[in-house]
Amino acid sequence: MNIGLKILLVVGAAGLFLPGAAAGQTAGAPALVNLSLGSVSSSSGIYAFAISLSNVVRKHDPGLMVTAVEGGGGFDHAKLMKQGVLDWSISGSPSVAAAVREGTDNFKKEGAWEPIRLMFMRNMSVARIYVRADVAKKESIRGWSGLAGRKFSPGIPGTRDMTRAMEANRALGTGIRMVPGSMEDSMRGLREGNLAGMVKGGPPNHMDAGMLECHFTTPLTVIGFTREEAAKLQALDPLNTFVETPAGGIVEIPDLGALFEMTSPVMVISSSRMSQEIGYRIMKAVHRGWDEIASAYPPCRDVKPIEDAFAATPPGKELRFHAGVVQFAHEIGLSVPERLVPAEYRPVK
Repeated sequence: MNIGLKILLVVGAAGLFLPGAAAGQTAGAPALVNLSLGSVSSSSGIYAFAISLSNVVRKHDPGLMVTAVEGGGGFDHAKLMKQGVLDWSISGSPSVAAAVREGTDNFKKEGAWEPIRLMFMRNMSVARIYVRADVAKKESIRGWSGLAGRKFSPGIPGTRDMTRAMEANRALGTGIRMVPGSMEDSMRGLREGNLAGMVKGGPPNHMDAGMLECHFTTPLTVIGFTREEAAKLQALDPLNTFVETPAGGIVEIPDLGALFEMTSPVMVISSSRMSQEIGYRIMKAVHRGWDEIASAYPPCRDVKPIEDAFAATPPGKELRFHAGVVQFAHEIGLSVPERLVPAEYRPVK
């Protein structure tokens, strides 16, 4: 079953209406609003964030019924938001929003979609390159160039990570045999030896939880880019940022040397189709329950969801935040850069 069909079936089974629609209600009671939240697969360690976010919003605003819907990544979720299937997504970033707004990268077929809106920071993620430890040792694979000629999964179709890995292969002329696939398929290929490695987003200093589970049965190592490769790729795309992970910087692989890895500020995204009021209520609930979310998903523990999201959104791409987020930010005394305020925002007196 393809990802899009899976989401449609899940949405249907959950009895959801179109984005932001009201459900059954009693006379005099406020409408119950159903919201479908695009999530990653339940096999990913990031799934905990989606479930916790859904629970926190429902807990702190019982009038909002959030259902997490498993699917692909940021681009796939943006496509489904445009189609009216999803209301918001846990998988986004300034780079995803820019591509959707401009109709580039994985959004070329859909065309430019201006309504895309950023909401708040989830965490800073690293697009980590995992390789089977036995293959790396036998073939002396110490970096990205060592994957030349080998079968490798660049990530889940529809994700920014996959796009960047494919672009790195093209721009650097590495000649890797790319085999995109779901996390489950890629991990199976890794275990069975059909793939040398795969890309999976996760926290900077730890293995992703799903990859750690694989590591217990099929030992893995991590490789990265050279300083020169990272500089070349970032020069081609300023939003394709890199971080130097220091020697011993990944807890589960303490003997690993320093390397450059692709990084990204991961944000929750939505669109202007979601009303300012609903966006405001979501943001207010998230603000109240952020510690609860961080308990379930530790990578966001030290994140300031609104402030960090504003700081990580560069000028020059005409990126906008949801009007409800802007309203709540003003309410709690945060300064909102004018360039991030959408045209539909209406001040509340």
